Amino acid sequence: MISFFRHKAVFVLFLFAGILSAEKQAFCENAQDELASRNASLNLAMEDVNQILIPKEVYVGDTAELRFSFNAPVDLFAGVPAEKINDGELLLSTENPAFKMQNYDVKQISLRLIGRTYTLSLVFVPWVTGSIKFPPFDLNALIHSETKVSIPEELADKPFVIELQNVEVLSLVEKYDVITLRPPLPPSLLPGTNYIVWSLIILLVLLIFAVIFVLAKFPMLSEKFYSLSDSLAHVKNARQAKHKIRALLKKNCSDAEFAQQWQAITRKYLSARFSTPFNSIATNSIAKRIMNVTGNFMSGEQEDSVISLTSLFTRTDYIRFAKDSIDSKLLPAEEHEAAFYPGEKEVIAKLTIDAISNLEANPKGEFAL
Repeated sequence: MISFFRHKAVFVLFLFAGILSAEKQAFCENAQDELASRNASLNLAMEDVNQILIPKEVYVGDTAELRFSFNAPVDLFAGVPAEKINDGELLLSTENPAFKMQNYDVKQISLRLIGRTYTLSLVFVPWVTGSIKFPPFDLNALIHSETKVSIPEELADKPFVIELQNVEVLSLVEKYDVITLRPPLPPSLLPGTNYIVWSLIILLVLLIFAVIFVLAKFPMLSEKFYSLSDSLAHVKNARQAKHKIRALLKKNCSDAEFAQQWQAITRKYLSARFSTPFNSIATNSIAKRIMNVTGNFMSGEQEDSVISLTSLFTRTDYIRFAKDSIDSKLLPAEEHEAAFYPGEKEVIAKLTIDAISNLEANPKGEFAL
């Protein structure tokens, strides 16, 4: 009898244990379903989560980028205007309280979609060493607050909370075991800088000597300059006078007109050559004025040229003013007639050009015309 009750008790215990085990399994399954349902109502599930820090070693004051990649079962860009998305990338606001911390500054936040993978990029600058913790934030709310678009109904009650892993900021002091400040280093020079500096110094010294030389020799150099300028002006004046004489010889004009134009050309040349007016001076005073201007410091050939020009002025005066005069009626007619004899114009032109060339000559020790 006792054995029967013992077997019956064992059977009841096993039956009770089985019932408890089934109830416990059902309770666990219900708890898991309830937890999953609760998580689904509070946050959207993420898959293939990956976080990368660029560069891997970050020091105080460095600009670093934290990339948080994941796959989402929904379109986070739903309802976002197309103009806000540039090449699959959406810039987000850094004004979120999660990004307003004293130990780091967030420079830029963006969300990029490539295929089914979203990549959240956070560019920041840390200001303290040690572990930096970014507070969690609702990415879904951040996206739609930035774009000022209401959250779609299918996402309205499902926040998408991003929890970034802590970032370690290293210390250069600990890395290099430096506890004191190093003395300031001299500025680094590029290769060849010394040669450039010395070359500039030498050029500066030469320039200073050149300036001093020019200032010391300025009166002489100024005189040389003006002398050269005058010489060039005289050469130009003589060239123009010779050209006009040759052109006059080719003109078909009367003897009186030839004589008048010849005198005008020659007087203009003499006025520019000796820097004194010869336009209205009498013929018998031309040689005297030239002698006064030059101080009688002329070569023999130059004096002969002055005499030659004076005789040509006398001849052309006679051609101009002796027509129909008593002297022009004297005999023999070819000697007293107020007209050039054949070939005389060519002779006058040649004598004038030769005289101009002689007046431009400047032998050493003689008057500089």
